[in-house]
Amino acid sequence: MKILIVNPPTLDKKSYIREGRCTQPKGAWGTLWPPISLAYIGALLEKNNHNVSIIDCAAINFDIEEFLRLVDKEKPDIIFLSTSTPTINSDLVLLKRIKGKNPSIITIAFGTHVTSLADLILKSSNNIDFIIRGEPEKTSEELVNSIESNGSFEKVKGISFRDDYGKIIHNPNREWIENLDDLPFPAWHLIDISRYKLPYIGSPFLMVTPHRGCPYNCTFCTAQTYYGSKIRIRSVQNVISELWYLKNRFNIDHIFFWSDTFTGNKKFVKDLCKAIIDEKLSIHWTCNSRIDTVDIELLQIMKKAGCFMISYGIESADPSILSSCGKKTTPEKAKEAVRLTKKAGIMTVGHFILGLPGETEKSANKSIMFAKSIGLDFAQFYFAVPFPGSRLYQTAVKEGWIEKGDFSSFEQDSCIMNLPTITKNKLESLRKKAYKEFYLRPSIIPWGIKHIRFNHIIESIKIALNFIKWSKGEKKM
Repeated sequence: MKILIVNPPTLDKKSYIREGRCTQPKGAWGTLWPPISLAYIGALLEKNNHNVSIIDCAAINFDIEEFLRLVDKEKPDIIFLSTSTPTINSDLVLLKRIKGKNPSIITIAFGTHVTSLADLILKSSNNIDFIIRGEPEKTSEELVNSIESNGSFEKVKGISFRDDYGKIIHNPNREWIENLDDLPFPAWHLIDISRYKLPYIGSPFLMVTPHRGCPYNCTFCTAQTYYGSKIRIRSVQNVISELWYLKNRFNIDHIFFWSDTFTGNKKFVKDLCKAIIDEKLSIHWTCNSRIDTVDIELLQIMKKAGCFMISYGIESADPSILSSCGKKTTPEKAKEAVRLTKKAGIMTVGHFILGLPGETEKSANKSIMFAKSIGLDFAQFYFAVPFPGSRLYQTAVKEGWIEKGDFSSFEQDSCIMNLPTITKNKLESLRKKAYKEFYLRPSIIPWGIKHIRFNHIIESIKIALNFIKWSKGEKKM
């Protein structure tokens, strides 16, 4: 079958990243992520001898009209559409236009938003034929094979659809993929990978998923909706084989290890780093981590294996907020993790969320001061957003903190919750203050000079200025 897998354009012409729990517009870092879910789905469908194309409209700057012309030209049998919460209204308009001109095309939507609100989405739109709930790869493979063979959909786990009588059916959830080594490497050959540049470094990069699943139950996160709560780990040799494949076929030596908590299993990380070192696999990489999952021994071997930057979800400097949002960490642990990371020679990014339940002007200012004081190289300050699929969404709906119906403002640079403890206006002014005070400190010059190469200093200053513009709402950069 002829299949088109797409990260779609939007009505407002923003470039969006739609990848599991991370659904956001291209931001101050000035980069897009390679669409790894699209590439994995494409690899499995190619393995089943289907004719597959992948279009990342965000990367190639396609608007809706250009994309629709492509659809008219290619005439695919099936379109897979990656969706997200802030773009869902735009996504549904696009699907309506696709179906209006090409009613025979089978449309399949996936992502955390449609996973969480499958019933609502199918009731509000007749232009989606199938919704894939949760981890999409195996469900995509089985669903397409059923479509091709004109088989029954009743046994395809993990889908929602309408039967021949218009009744909405939600099949049982699919089990998470237990052996991730069974997945083929992502089909990056179907994508122009030169369009994805690693922030700060400026080099082409790709994403590698060493494991999936997150055992931590933070109220604001949708990670478990997409990949579950159990960490499922690939074999070290399978990851090493993929790294060599990326290096030899695509000349890629900059990697983003894409997982919810890369250091969630210390033994795996140590074994992987040892293998990278032993095989003399010269790569440079970054990852996400939790502050309570690192120690100096682990960080030193990560550095030796090529790690140059770690992003930590710190969220807040207020212990009561950290406790209530299920983070189960402390400011003291955050400070120590940053200290040890810098001691190992690895750069640090701290992520903070303003406006979590219980936030006050005092607690927000505490987080801002904390971000400036612990030695971070970069910091990002988000607003708390109650994305569907998170426990925060359930709480926000119950407490009446959000207006129902319109999801277009559900972005981390938009303050959308009406908390009883702090006003939207105050939170917005505090976020502007956070970026200005962090990136306009007198220490910005010696901080830049210490980095290795001059072009890195320039990139650092550009990123700093972008963050300040971003905080003011100047988002078209």
